[in-house]
Amino acid sequence: MARVVFRSILLGLAAVLALGVPFNLGDAGDVDGETRSQGYIGAQACAECHRDRFEAFRRTAHHLTSRFPDPESIPGSFSPDHAVVRTRNPNLRFEITDEEDGFYQTAIIGKGDGSYRRTERIDIVTGSGKIGQTYLFWQGDRLFQLPISYFTQQQRWINSPGYPDGEVNFTRGVVPRCLECHATYFETDSYASNAYEKEHFVLGVSCERCHGPGAEHAAYQRAHPDVEDVPHILHPGRLDPPRLIDLCAQCHSGVGAPSQRPFSFRPGESLSDYLELDAHEELNRIGVHSTNQLPRLTKSKCFQQSSAMTCITCHNPHALERGNLALFSRRCATCHETHACGMAAELGETMQSNCIDCHMPRKKDLETGFETAENFQFPTMRDHFIAIYPEISRRLAPRFPHSEKTTPPQEGDY
Repeated sequence: MARVVFRSILLGLAAVLALGVPFNLGDAGDVDGETRSQGYIGAQACAECHRDRFEAFRRTAHHLTSRFPDPESIPGSFSPDHAVVRTRNPNLRFEITDEEDGFYQTAIIGKGDGSYRRTERIDIVTGSGKIGQTYLFWQGDRLFQLPISYFTQQQRWINSPGYPDGEVNFTRGVVPRCLECHATYFETDSYASNAYEKEHFVLGVSCERCHGPGAEHAAYQRAHPDVEDVPHILHPGRLDPPRLIDLCAQCHSGVGAPSQRPFSFRPGESLSDYLELDAHEELNRIGVHSTNQLPRLTKSKCFQQSSAMTCITCHNPHALERGNLALFSRRCATCHETHACGMAAELGETMQSNCIDCHMPRKKDLETGFETAENFQFPTMRDHFIAIYPEISRRLAPRFPHSEKTTPPQEGDY
């Protein structure tokens, strides 16, 4: 039998939790006990007064970036033909199963009665739906990543990012810096540990990550139902641009060294007091955990020539807008006139529906690679360095439709 190597890997940020999935309307964010003592009450409590906002927000990538498993939240097929991952090692395969008491992953080494099996239950689904989906399991009070993930672009089960094909690994600990970008709150004391208060956490990056813990605010509103501008909550739109950008920079500005307790940053504070970003990290790198969106954006003339531009200039965090290129293009038009575009004569009015593919092209995310028995797979991400890319524009020009809905470019276009 070929040798199967069990590796012990504890990774912090580089490859853990890069994924997401088609949305599930199940509720994430049940809280109690010690979590409530920190002031977190979960998004469902916000829905009492903000129902319309909540119903729109619960479909977004932020809200769905972690949740409990159920038949809707796991998109992969459980049929025998599809729920098996075969590796280049003929003696190793993985099976993903839907059982009466939950969803499971099993590593099977060998064949027949003499095979060895290691089975773990999927306890938490994590990811937003953009790239794929990965799974976590509890072992006591410690949280680990499972070896098999789901790759949305190929609609297949696949080795989790960074897991070598043909090996077995159930020991990748999920550390707090990962969860800070995939949850609202987890009770823990150290960035170096993957141990958590197992009953006290709030899944999803939901209302309280941007507005602050809501217990005091909700209590005041219930006691004073006629007051409209209720205190004890933060309105991000009222922050000055640097503090507003800090909210997004927690997770969209690259790898950094935390300096205080996990989950201690509060909206409105200066992020630099909590996280020291790596100023020397390669700015040209595109990836989920590398310096991508914010540092790339700050290199753009759009950002440099505006004193008020922030992430919410283009993004509405309360609504699902992904893929609506016409909507984002209209936001470009609040500052840019159509006739100023170098492709205006060639494209005419059709260009108004898609500034994005030409000026923010998709590029391969070399950081989030999936190794299969055949090759490596790399998803693509939108580059936030807003610029003029003449070759890409000329290549895409023939594809521009005469409507507000655009056909997504092919990977080879870039």
